[in-house]
Amino acid sequence: MHSIHPFTTLKARMTVIVGALVFLSGMLLALYAINIVERDMAQLVGDREYALLSSAAAQMEQDLNAKRTVLRVTAEGMQAAGAYDPAAVRNYLQRVPSLGQQFFNTVALDANGVLLTSLAGGAAAGQATVAARAYFRDTVRTRKGVLSPPLRSALSGKPIVLLTEPVFDAAGVLQFVLAASIDLSQPDFFEHLDRLKPGRHGYLFVLTTDGVILHHPEPGRVLRNVADEKGGIVPSTRQALEGKDGWVLAPNKAGVNSLIGYRRLANADWIVGIVYPTAEAFAPLVAMRQRALLRTGIAAVAAGLLGLLAIAILLRPLETLRHQVARIRRGDAGIDIIDLTRRDEIGALSRAIHALTEERAIADAESARLARTDSLTGLCNRRMMESELDMALLRQRRSHAELGVAFLDIDHFKHINDSHGHATGDAVLVEFARRLRQAVRATDIVARYAGDEFVVVFEGLSSAEELAALATKILEAIRVPFPVIAEGLQVTTSIGLTLGRAGSTRESLLKCADEALYAAKAAGRNGFAIDGTVAGACGTGQA
Repeated sequence: MHSIHPFTTLKARMTVIVGALVFLSGMLLALYAINIVERDMAQLVGDREYALLSSAAAQMEQDLNAKRTVLRVTAEGMQAAGAYDPAAVRNYLQRVPSLGQQFFNTVALDANGVLLTSLAGGAAAGQATVAARAYFRDTVRTRKGVLSPPLRSALSGKPIVLLTEPVFDAAGVLQFVLAASIDLSQPDFFEHLDRLKPGRHGYLFVLTTDGVILHHPEPGRVLRNVADEKGGIVPSTRQALEGKDGWVLAPNKAGVNSLIGYRRLANADWIVGIVYPTAEAFAPLVAMRQRALLRTGIAAVAAGLLGLLAIAILLRPLETLRHQVARIRRGDAGIDIIDLTRRDEIGALSRAIHALTEERAIADAESARLARTDSLTGLCNRRMMESELDMALLRQRRSHAELGVAFLDIDHFKHINDSHGHATGDAVLVEFARRLRQAVRATDIVARYAGDEFVVVFEGLSSAEELAALATKILEAIRVPFPVIAEGLQVTTSIGLTLGRAGSTRESLLKCADEALYAAKAAGRNGFAIDGTVAGACGTGQA
């Protein structure tokens, strides 16, 4: 009688066959479930990095707007002071400290493009001309300030971009053009990008919509056009140059698979980009997949004939998590449905998904806040005020209630800055905003319009007399000395008021209020004036 080897029995063969099937099935099921989760998590990682990129772009937009404001206010001040000859121009520019803080150099060019003066020195007056430069011709042609393409400075030899602002005399004749440069080789303007770089090998960069590199971790690539570099333009960059925003998984210039994102600036022909190698971006996902597959395989082998059941049981929480993630993606449920109490790999994965989603929500909220709020005072910014005023006009048409607009600025604010410094000037703006918010009604819209200019929108007014009473209350609140210096600082404001009627538009209301503000200033400041055409329904589209 032949002895039966234990490994040749039907039971053993069935155990081996079923065990192998269970093992294979378990591995396949594990791979399927993990791939679904990885796909969802890859989306979360990509969206998180794009939110980070959007935040960086919003910060850069704010920085450019701040620089434009400094240059525009300087030009307006020079026009008001009548500083037109070269000596007066240089003296005036030297008295504006914010130019040195915001720009690498500021020059004045006469109407023919010849250098009048340069704050940083370099070529002598009359020895350099930029008449052939496109940015100078565009400024003269449009009579507006422009942002130049990147170029190498003829005075310093540094890679720069220029902001320009024309200065006209009282008759509207161009006297000269201010041109302020931003040094692309210095870290100051782009330092917030370096702080936001993802991981060890990721980085952010900036290029123009024509493909010229403005900022890159490899300084030698600055001012190069990506089309002229070895290998040409990679497909993801080509899509960005054609106008596409978003993120993709694609090879970068060096051929490394990466998460690559692009975001265009709203106020400049610039694109902010991010490159994050996928091996680093998704390292936690790779490690999680390896651990899950190993433990799933061990469980399948140990289970034997019960392997299929064991795999089904082990994968049930993961499948639950997958359904929860799918529900969250569809918007059927919130992130709180995910179980965070588990102490196994699924719990770690749940907590990772929860954390990534919260980070994305925080980044989205911060991007929205930066886009609609003034960072210094916490008030509505100009964009949000204009949107709220449009909505208020729609409500007025339905309710037929009165709507008023106040245009305010701080009297002699430039003198405050020049006498006490910009830190004190900022403190005055913050305190002014606080008092203004407290002086008006809770339903009124308070916004910082620009610089030291503020706007208040009053809804539900009964008459022009109520508008005047609100202005008087604001004046009284502001007249109390500001505790921004030891002995207190006397601050006053001038207010222009207008009352809208049916058919009013945002532009016409702001124009009427602005005209009334100038009337209040002409009357000696520290007071208010109501637009003289209120009885004739100022703001009815006759802007």
